[in-house]
Amino acid sequence: MSRVLIVIVIFMVIYLLLKYYRKQIPKKDVPSDEKSEHRENMVRCAHCGVHLPKGESIAVDHKHYCSEAHRRAHIGEPE
Repeated sequence: MSRVLIVIVIFMVIYLLLKYYRKQIPKKDVPSDEKSEHRENMVRCAHCGVHLPKGESIAVDHKHYCSEAHRRAHIGEPE
């Protein structure tokens, strides 16, 4: 009977150690707050429809363009 109790205690200790170490491992799937600070809204080019970050677009009259050539082509300016 005492051997059964010893085996049960050993399994409980192993289980508790594994549970403790699993909590210590950082989770990679959960996005951190640091990454969310660097996110930027995406906008669509009014000429070709490609999506790009708002900071990289050229904005004119509430329309966004992916390049200066597309801005000119959309409003009909010659190059």
